[in-house]
Amino acid sequence: MAPDRVMSSIARFLRFPGGPGLFVIDLDGAMIGMVTLDRRDAERPGHVRPNAGDVGLGYMLLPEAWGCGYATEACAAALGWFADALPGEPVVLCTQTANDRAMRLAAKLGFTEVERFEEYGAEQWFGVWSSATPSD
Repeated sequence: MAPDRVMSSIARFLRFPGGPGLFVIDLDGAMIGMVTLDRRDAERPGHVRPNAGDVGLGYMLLPEAWGCGYATEACAAALGWFADALPGEPVVLCTQTANDRAMRLAAKLGFTEVERFEEYGAEQWFGVWSSATPSD
């Protein structure tokens, strides 16, 4: 299945208190995953703006949808929506450095490394993405 088949359905967006929210990834009428944009807990390590409640990107797909490009496409669509909704606000992403697929996805999406730290018994990679141009 071509990854562009998921795009027409990523527009299903739900907003929750403390959001910004959740995108459902739908492929041919079936939910295959989700993308979240949530405020990062201030108690966790890794922040780009002190006391600002950074928005973190998260995603989860069914194992049968892995390796098809759906995560890249869905996350890019969610970031595009976010850039329109909250121009210039950064988005952060945290993943274990041992997760090669997540590290490649972060790079494809344009996240840049801010720091690495230990959490959950493993080294974590923490990066930031912004739609802001250098002149902003």
